[in-house]
Amino acid sequence: MTATPASRDTWFGAHLVASAAEVGSRVALVFTDRSWTYAELDLAIRRTVARLDKFGVRRGDRVVMQGTARPEALITLFAVTRMGAVLVPVHPQVTGGELAVVCEETQPRAVVADDGFPASRPADGSCFRLAWDDLHPGDEPSAPAAEPDPPAGSDVAVIAFTSGTSGRPKGVALTHDNLRWSMVNGLDLLPVGPEDVALVSTPLAHVAVLGGLPQYTWARRGTVVLAPRFDPDLFVDLVRDHRVTCAFAVPAMAALLVRHPRFASGGLDSLRWILSGGSPAQTATRDRLRERGVAVVDSYGLTETSAGVTYSALDAATAAGRSVPHVELLVVDGTGAPAPVGTPGEIWVRGRSVASSYWSAAGSRPATDAEGWFHTGDRGRIDAQGLLEVVGRVKDTIITGGENIDPAEVENALADLPGVVEVAVSGTPDPIWGEIVTAFLVADVGEPTLDDVRGHLDGRLARHKWPRRLYVVPALPRGATGKLQRARLTTPLDG
Repeated sequence: MTATPASRDTWFGAHLVASAAEVGSRVALVFTDRSWTYAELDLAIRRTVARLDKFGVRRGDRVVMQGTARPEALITLFAVTRMGAVLVPVHPQVTGGELAVVCEETQPRAVVADDGFPASRPADGSCFRLAWDDLHPGDEPSAPAAEPDPPAGSDVAVIAFTSGTSGRPKGVALTHDNLRWSMVNGLDLLPVGPEDVALVSTPLAHVAVLGGLPQYTWARRGTVVLAPRFDPDLFVDLVRDHRVTCAFAVPAMAALLVRHPRFASGGLDSLRWILSGGSPAQTATRDRLRERGVAVVDSYGLTETSAGVTYSALDAATAAGRSVPHVELLVVDGTGAPAPVGTPGEIWVRGRSVASSYWSAAGSRPATDAEGWFHTGDRGRIDAQGLLEVVGRVKDTIITGGENIDPAEVENALADLPGVVEVAVSGTPDPIWGEIVTAFLVADVGEPTLDDVRGHLDGRLARHKWPRRLYVVPALPRGATGKLQRARLTTPLDG
C-alpha cells in the first residue's frame, strides 16, 4: 500500500541521512576494531541499495534477514527500508521450520544470511539467497545508487515476527511512521545526547534495536557500539574501552552483569544508565546497579508498539513509568471500561507508533480494534500519578531473557515426543531470566528427561524456546470442563 509521497524527514532512516550531511565526520558505529563515521555509514547504505537493486529487489519486495549482531545487518536494515522494500528480520537461532513459516507468510524476494543459516524459502523459486559478502564485498568499489524516492509514511518498513496465541508466529507490519514516532517518543523522555555512546548487545531482530536506543542515539548524533554477542566480560570491556554511557539490556542480561566478578571493577565508571525492557528489572539487580552509580530506566512496550510506550524516571523504583507523549494508555476491566485508579486490568495502547495490522499471505489482519486500541493482553494498573505498573499477563506468553515465547508453539513441538500423553508449557520464576520455559509432561512409558526434550526440539525450535525445567506429572490440572488451568503450572506439581 502506497500513499502520497512522504517528505525526506519522515521515513525510517532519514535521521542517518541528515547526520551524514551535517556531522559526517562524527563516529556513528563501532564494531570490534572497526568504526564508521556517519558519512561512511551512509555511503555503505547507498552502496547496498545499489547492490540490492542489481540483484532485483524492488520497492515493496520483502527481504528476510538473519538478525545477527553484525554491522552488515544494520546496513542492510537501512538499505532495504530506504529503497522502499520491506525488511523481515528473524532471530539468529531460528530453525528451518520456523523460517518456513516466515517465508510462507511474507513470500520474500531474497534471504540474506550466513552460509550456515537454514535455507528455507518459497517453493516456487521466486526467492534468491544472498550471503553477507554478496551485499557487502569489503572494499570492492561499487557505485552508490541514485537516491530513491523516499517511502511514504504509511508504507510497511519492517515485518517483525512475534509469538501468536495459536502457536504460529505473527508478522507485525511496522510502517515508517510507526518506527519514526517510536523514535520521537523515546527522545521525548530519555536523556540521550550527542556525546552519548550507547552499547547494543542484543540480536538485531529485537524491536528494541529497530525502534529503540540505537535509533535514539543516532538521532542525537551520538555513537553506537555494537557487541557481537552478550557476555558480561565483553560488556565490561566494551564499556571501558569505548567509554560507553548508556546501554540496552533485558533484565536477564543485567542480572548476569551484576553477578560477574568484574562488576565491582573500574571498567563501568563511564556507564550512567541502562534501559531495561522485556520485563521489569529485578529489585536486587536494580539496587546493585544503583550502588555502582548506574541508574535503571524501565520501559514497557511490545513488538506491536514499535518498542517502548512508557519509560520510568532514572530514580524510579519498579514502575514501568509514564506513557510517552504521542501514545494513549488505558487500563480496562473485563467489560472494556476504564478500570479505577490503582485497580489491575488489561493494558490497551493507542498511538502513531502502534502497528495497525499483521502481515499474512492471506491478507493483512487488524492488530487494533475499530477505535485504534491495541489490546496487549498484559495486566497492569495506573496509580494516581499516572504511572503504569505491569503486574502480570492476561495472555500466557512467557518472557524469558526479554524474549517472548508462546507456550502453544512449544507444546505443539513436544506433542509427538515418544511416550508423552499430554504436555503443557508455562513460565516459572527465575532470578536471572525473569521466567524459565518449563515443560509439564504426562507420560505412559518411562520418564522423559530434559535431554530427551531438548534432543526432540533440536532443529524444530530455536534454543531460547527450549524448556530449561521439566516436571513429569501424573496429570495436568484441569477444570470441570476439562480446560487446562495453566496458572497452576507456575509452580512444581506434586501429583
